[in-house]
Amino acid sequence: MNSNLGTKLVAIAAVTLLAAGCGSTTQNGYQGAHPVQRTTTNEMNTIVFIDHQLNRTDITKTIFGERVQDTVKVTLDRSGISNSATGQLEVWTMIRNRTDYDLQIEGKALFFDANQAPLMDETMWRRVYVPANGTAIYKETSLNDRAAYFLVELREGR
Repeated sequence: MNSNLGTKLVAIAAVTLLAAGCGSTTQNGYQGAHPVQRTTTNEMNTIVFIDHQLNRTDITKTIFGERVQDTVKVTLDRSGISNSATGQLEVWTMIRNRTDYDLQIEGKALFFDANQAPLMDETMWRRVYVPANGTAIYKETSLNDRAAYFLVELREGR
């Protein structure tokens, strides 16, 4: 009879530990499985995915350690900036589709001055068609010649 009670106690302890692991925190104190990108600060001169279904890393802490799960529909092969002949800042990136179907990606650029203050020089959402397993270029130019920094946001076309 005591061995049966001991088995039940071990089973209850195992279920309790497993349940505690499911509700554990992820990076920077978020509960559950949240994309790492939602917890990081956007730096100047970067390109970010604001649609986390396109490209993300989920880190969940469990009693067995960290579980990492990647979702990758698109990646950025390369990107760059330059100044046009008239002094505007130009930013571009090469988007690679990692799926077996065509994707529509929308992007917009925000531009900032030398002090990293917003210039209110924000482009409209522009759609780029990326063929299955292919690449496409997203490019924007600032309206203001005082632009020194940028932030590009990408999402899946709606």
